[in-house]
Amino acid sequence: MNKIGAFFKLVRWPNLLITALMMCLVYHCVMHFDSSAAFTLLVISMVLVQAGGYVINDIFDKDIDTINKPEKLIVGKVFAEKQCNVFYIALTIIGLGCALAASIMALGKHFLTIFACMVLLVCLLYSYSARYKKKLLIGNLIVSLSVAFAVFVPWLFEMLYVSQHDLLLVTLKPLMQISLRIVLIYTAFAFLTTLIREIVKDMEDVAGDEGLSCRTIPIVWGMKAAQIIVMTLCLLTFILIMYAKEYLYDYGFTTTGYMLYGSGVFMFVMLFGNVFGLLDASFRTPKQFHVQSIAMKISMLIGVLSMFFIK
Repeated sequence: MNKIGAFFKLVRWPNLLITALMMCLVYHCVMHFDSSAAFTLLVISMVLVQAGGYVINDIFDKDIDTINKPEKLIVGKVFAEKQCNVFYIALTIIGLGCALAASIMALGKHFLTIFACMVLLVCLLYSYSARYKKKLLIGNLIVSLSVAFAVFVPWLFEMLYVSQHDLLLVTLKPLMQISLRIVLIYTAFAFLTTLIREIVKDMEDVAGDEGLSCRTIPIVWGMKAAQIIVMTLCLLTFILIMYAKEYLYDYGFTTTGYMLYGSGVFMFVMLFGNVFGLLDASFRTPKQFHVQSIAMKISMLIGVLSMFFIK
């Protein structure tokens, strides 16, 4: 495998691209702000910190991945574990450096909030890989929160800046209030869709996880219980999408509403897929769960792209 290609696979470049896209769409389309050097650095910071999180995850997951997906193994096969540790440290330090620079540029002496959030994110991602990934539900929640945070942080970043300027705060207060509601909808959407996908991936990887004493939902509570949880979360996400569609219609964002509706169709596909899985064991294979995982990624991408039409 080509080492450059392997590095980009190691850091999950499509996921990083989606993260950057989410942040930019929130900032430019939902909040209607122009680009700034500080915000660009914030996006770079988030991308690098998440990339570091993927690297450290693969380092700790080397034994599990040897069982679950030996053909995709990178740590210890393409790159030595020591090299991957260097990648993790470099990505994390540069990412935190960008966060610090962005915070100081935009917030001056009030830089600590955003920088502290990014440090906390680094700690959570490391703790997830080192300890909580094998714990029941905690690991799934950490990953879901980290993705949801990427949606919310542009609003928080700009709100902290605006709150330091009284005139700007008065002028932009209505916009910030409306944008907050929309950002919270997308934050909840990102959290739920990521949580569903994480549980589905646990169902896909159950063979390797069992061999290494992981306490994931399908192992501890059983495959059928995991499928019922996925079905419940799909239903909750569909309800959120229907609420968001009607809310956005009220503001005239009809294209956004239709795209969210399209994302909701995938929720129903997932729901019925798991209903069949409960009734027929042939629908509970790693291949079937891998298809569901891809469907969730497409659903999330459609939801993210729907922000483009909020004008």
